[in-house]
Amino acid sequence: MAPFAPLASGILLLLWLIAPSRACTCVQPHPQTAFCNSDLEASGHWLVREIKETLPLIHQQMYKGFQALGDTADIRFVYTPAMESVCGYFHRSHNRSEEFLIAGKLQDGLLHITTCSFVVPWNSLSLAQRRGFTKTYSVGCEECTVFPCLSIPCKLQSGTHCLWTDQLLQGSERGFQSRHLACLPREPGMCTWQSLRSRIA
Repeated sequence: MAPFAPLASGILLLLWLIAPSRACTCVQPHPQTAFCNSDLEASGHWLVREIKETLPLIHQQMYKGFQALGDTADIRFVYTPAMESVCGYFHRSHNRSEEFLIAGKLQDGLLHITTCSFVVPWNSLSLAQRRGFTKTYSVGCEECTVFPCLSIPCKLQSGTHCLWTDQLLQGSERGFQSRHLACLPREPGMCTWQSLRSRIA
């Protein structure tokens, strides 16, 4: 049995190395879910490309989190774990002038993100999504929930849920519901998908 010991040890080592990356595998949420679950949302340009614990950011615009920051409503750095293996965010864009939407959590007045955070190029968002982040998604945060449908059959759990089926069709990022709709109150105790295009910009 001795000849098999190195092989077994090698397999165990490989499994150990792979395990941390699986812990950080995430399904991209609907943009409204990302907005409602974050403490702060801002757009800005990164100043560095390589991974660091702090990523300098030129702050351009804030869409959520004013009250939490108080008088110091200025985000100069984004904080993330130092390594991707522990869910650290790695900024892969080489275009320093490219503006990104960043949705993260606040801890002691600092903006934190991970590889699972909603961080996307601003130009990749549809006009409807931009309207959602700047004006509309907040309307649905209190009462409504985007409810993912990952496999058929799936059904709503509540009248305040909107069934999100993009993952079944063409992927969560490019689907019609993700790019053009918001889950918003229709009447007390009832939420429905509503077009972001029909709302005032």
